[in-house]
Parts: sequence; C-alpha cells; structure tokens
Amino acid sequence: MSLMKQQVYNLKEFAARHHLESIYGAYASHIHIDDLCEKDFIEMALERTLFTKLMLVNRGSIRMGILQHGVETEKSDRMLSASELLVVSPKHIVTFSDMSDDFEAEIIFVDEEIAADVVYQLSDDKLKSALDIFHMIGDIVRHQHINKVEMIQSMVNVLKLLVSELPYENVTITRDLKHKKDVYEIFLHLLYRHFRTERQIRFYADKLNVSAPYLSRMIKEISGTTVNDHISSLLYKEICNLLHQTDMSLGEISTYLNFCDQSAMTNFFKIRAGMTPLAYRNQL
Repeated sequence: MSLMKQQVYNLKEFAARHHLESIYGAYASHIHIDDLCEKDFIEMALERTLFTKLMLVNRGSIRMGILQHGVETEKSDRMLSASELLVVSPKHIVTFSDMSDDFEAEIIFVDEEIAADVVYQLSDDKLKSALDIFHMIGDIVRHQHINKVEMIQSMVNVLKLLVSELPYENVTITRDLKHKKDVYEIFLHLLYRHFRTERQIRFYADKLNVSAPYLSRMIKEISGTTVNDHISSLLYKEICNLLHQTDMSLGEISTYLNFCDQSAMTNFFKIRAGMTPLAYRNQL
C-alpha cells in the first residue's frame, strides 16, 4: 500500500495498533526505544499520524530521512547521535535505518503543534532540561493524578518553549502576551524545582534570560500575584506538608528549606498560619 493510501492514525489508535502502554487518551504518550525491537520501531515510524513526534537520543546513533508526500526531502538524510533532539510534524514521515547496537532514545508523542522537522544539538544544560521534561510527562502519563490534563498541558507548554528557544540561545525573550504565558509556564517549572533553595527573583530571571524587573511585572500581569507570593506560597505549603507527613524537627525543616535559622522559619510560618509550626503540628 502506498503512503498516500495509508490510514492516518490519531494517538489513541496508534497506541492501540502498536500496543503502547504509557499513553493518556489521544493527547500524549512516552516510550523508550530500547523497549522496542529495531524492526518494530522502523515500521512504526512509517505510519501516517495526526500528532507531533519528538525523539531525544540518549546513546548511540541512527540514520534518518524525512518523507513528504511519500518522497524523501532533499538533504534530509543524516545521522542522529547522542544529545540530539528530532522534532517531526504530523504532515511528515520519518524513515530510520542503520541503528547502532547501543542505540537508546526516548520519544514523546503529543497532539500539539510544535515547531517541527528540525534536529537540535543540545548543550548539557538543555539536554538535562529536556530529559527532565520528558521524564515528567512520562511520569504523569503513567500514574494517577487529580489534575492530570492540566499537568500534561503545563509540561507540554514548557517543552514547546524549550524547543522554540533552542536555535536562539542568546536572543532576548519577546514581549507578546502568548509568549509571556509560555514564559510563565517555564517559570513555574523552575520554581517547583528550586524554591527550597532559591528565593531571589534574579535567579529565575537569569534562567529565563530576562531582567528581574521585567519578570516581576510579567508574573504579576499574568497571574495577579508577585514572584515573592509564588515562592512564599510554595514554602508555606511545603512546611505544612513536612510538619504533617514527617517527623523532622523544626531545625531540620528550616535547614532543608534553606532558612538562615529556625527562628526565621518560625516567624515566616507564624505570619501565614497565625500560629507557630509546633502548635500547627500539635493540632494535627
């Protein structure tokens, strides 16, 4: 059967056809290539689909080409190797061959429009960020979460922002509203990872390649609250969680959350809870 006459699969149909287990509806899926034999992987890539494919190579190499309207596009044939990210749009089909024996990669399938048909060579920092996002999406897809849809959408937005910035490492972030919302998503991602140790706006501004005053205004504009409000809210919730879920002492909690001392944490908590951490723990 020619490529033009092939069935076009949405993600749910595609997952059922290839027995993929890490999938959420017709929206997102995460797989490891080493879970598949080479023949299955090559055949899978030739399917016509309605979703974007992102492949992050962890180890080894593989030769790829991109088909458009059933014909390999000019100069698309090349080797993919470790630390490279391939993004393929729904309208194209990728051919693979010459997979090395040690080849390992991860793939995200997502029913979203992402800048596509590009291979990116990732720096160490960008590779770590991409791996974190791939693993978070995989974890959300595989496990039960109350806000599963929102969590996946948030991580996909972070992924889209990461991909959009890869060719433009040194370009200042644009100021349009849509992009501000994307930057807000990645700010939240950074905050969740670093709030226990990083309290300064400058840290997050530097990560996002914007000035601290601009980040402060943007977060207030998008969310209605300040950067400090976001940090304080997460800290307060984390203290409550540690007081309730662990037997850590107040000194241990203050050290873990990078307060200068136990008194500083107690004062911080008392302002928000109206009681000391010890009183909060004793009432549980």
